[in-house]
Amino acid sequence: MSLNCQAVVSYPPEHNVPWNAKLEDVSIRDIKPDECLVEVVASGICHTDLGIASRPESIFPRVMGHESAGYLRKIGSDVPRSPMNLKEGDPVLLSIAFCGACPSCQAGHPSYCYDAYGLNFGHPGCDSYQVMAAPGQDTAAHVVGGFFGQSSLGSLAVVSANCIVSLAGIVKSREELQLFAPLGCGFQTGAGTLSNLGKAQPDDSVAIIGLGGVGLSAVMAAKIIGCRRIIAVDRIPDRLSLATELGATHVIHTGELTTSLTDAVKLATEGLGSSLTIDTTGVLSIIRESLEMTSVLGRMVLLGMAKDSLEIDMTKFKLAGKTLLGSVQGDVIPSKYILQMIEWYRAGKFPIEKLVRFYKPEDHATAVQDMRAGDTVKPIITW
Repeated sequence: MSLNCQAVVSYPPEHNVPWNAKLEDVSIRDIKPDECLVEVVASGICHTDLGIASRPESIFPRVMGHESAGYLRKIGSDVPRSPMNLKEGDPVLLSIAFCGACPSCQAGHPSYCYDAYGLNFGHPGCDSYQVMAAPGQDTAAHVVGGFFGQSSLGSLAVVSANCIVSLAGIVKSREELQLFAPLGCGFQTGAGTLSNLGKAQPDDSVAIIGLGGVGLSAVMAAKIIGCRRIIAVDRIPDRLSLATELGATHVIHTGELTTSLTDAVKLATEGLGSSLTIDTTGVLSIIRESLEMTSVLGRMVLLGMAKDSLEIDMTKFKLAGKTLLGSVQGDVIPSKYILQMIEWYRAGKFPIEKLVRFYKPEDHATAVQDMRAGDTVKPIITW
């Protein structure tokens, strides 16, 4: 049995239009025993969605989306009721897919699941959708699903059970559930990288480079922890102003630098450099400077996806005792960390409402344009 819904369907990029997508009427297949059907109420748009959809070598047509919120409508027969304790009608958030059985998952590191690539990018639900046949057409077009175990940029989503975080008894309204949609990816990645993987402490001088949803979430987490210095770096003045409002103690406008970024950070830290540096840009030249600005015995965390290799002076790196880490989702357990972020939000310490803007499904192209231009930090499509 299939159900009819709407989804934003991505097609191969063309004519310098990296986000070639259409809002379309589609049918979605029935769930498998280890899956759930979710009625989606909100879908955050992430730079990962845009990055994968802009690659000509990707599989098309497909539905993107991986930071969404909604209500459980159907639960597969093999989905364990305990400890997940899921019930039809529950409000839920969606996060990354993981197997739950490999050594990483068993040790509490689902972000580093041994099969993370296959489950999140390998299209296990490649037959999830069909574009409805237009009048006069005989057949419907097959559409790829399974992105991050969910492909949730639509009003219905077939979801791998491990992607689901229940908010039963926690969320207060449909509107609040829509606001929480990005907690399952972008916001937990930024906050978790700083607080969990980066292990930030009050005596840390933190440099956060790139102030999108991920970077600004890291700023808020640093403020919660009470880091000694919170240095926010970006090229967009409005983002720097927002970072100050959210807790940054220093801001660096890269477009107005008269010195190197490394020297600017060292100037803000009495010549020592940042003890924790987080790069969200994926720009190799900035990553090199980020590693240089990191202090002796400091930690450097890579969040942005760089296409090129990073060369390191091994002797210099070793003598400085620095640590270089790669972050996936901040190495958090989503079912626990999402609840922590909601607790911070309730206490007024994690004001995510300052980062989001809501859009109608038919305005998805405008949402992407605003995000690319820096006018919107985190666009959310509401269904």
